[in-house]
Amino acid sequence: MLFKRRIVRSSAALALGKLSALSTRVDPLVGDLLSSLQASDSGVREASLSALEGVLKHAGKSLSSAVRTRVYLHLKDLIRNDDDQVRISAASILGITSQYVEDDQLSELLQELSNLPLSLSWSARHGSILTISSMLRHNPSVICTSPEFPSILDQLKSALTDEKFPLRETSAKAFGRLLIHKFRSDPSNSSVHSDIISSLVSALHDDSSEVRRKALSAIKAGSKENSSAILAHMNIIGPALAECLKDGSTPVRLAAERCALHAFQLTKGPENVQAAQKFITGLDARRISKIPENSDDSDSEDLASG
Repeated sequence: MLFKRRIVRSSAALALGKLSALSTRVDPLVGDLLSSLQASDSGVREASLSALEGVLKHAGKSLSSAVRTRVYLHLKDLIRNDDDQVRISAASILGITSQYVEDDQLSELLQELSNLPLSLSWSARHGSILTISSMLRHNPSVICTSPEFPSILDQLKSALTDEKFPLRETSAKAFGRLLIHKFRSDPSNSSVHSDIISSLVSALHDDSSEVRRKALSAIKAGSKENSSAILAHMNIIGPALAECLKDGSTPVRLAAERCALHAFQLTKGPENVQAAQKFITGLDARRISKIPENSDDSDSEDLASG
């Protein structure tokens, strides 16, 4: 019953978001949604956040500066919330909102995200890494051109070794988004590519199967975006990818097969199948090369959601 209620609320929130793009009165609607975030009922808060996300996605540009500031301040507080769903939703929305806030607010946010002392609660650090990941989806250039970028990169690396699994999982996803952006915006910067790829490869050895799967999905997405750059780093990727093909977790093995298909470019000719045998068995290379190339389109949503 609770699941059905969430589906109904989510559908209503999505419809509201789309309708808001047609409205000339977005400010009052957002004001009401912000007020409803004070509700004690978690279902109401979740629905309000879903609606707010839809409205900002479709009509964020139409908000007045004053209301954008209210949204920014609310979300900056909520990304440290103890409630997992509130924190995750708020971070996702803050990434969208980062496209519309004032320059000084953006600078303030980036400075805060670049400095996450271990004295912060794990949930507060998680909310910050979630926000970085969302910004790398919706507004990546502002992070990568910021003076804070090296420090933010350090925060992602630190999160990748955190004792809390949600931080490691979110960091792996963020590194995947960063890799895609760097392949597009800075395709010849092999040292940055190598740094990001090395971080993702380290995640392939994580204790959590979900972190390993996220890292494989990220490397696969990078292979689809820039296969030559991935092949250039195969000495880093190959041994860890070969290990994942023997993983005890079925979802990880399946993700590794799809990753290998694209990373080794196994559908592009027998010479690639031959070259892959430096790292994987001939039997595996030939078997994986027969997997339909677009059979994994659905799991590319890993980097496109949240």
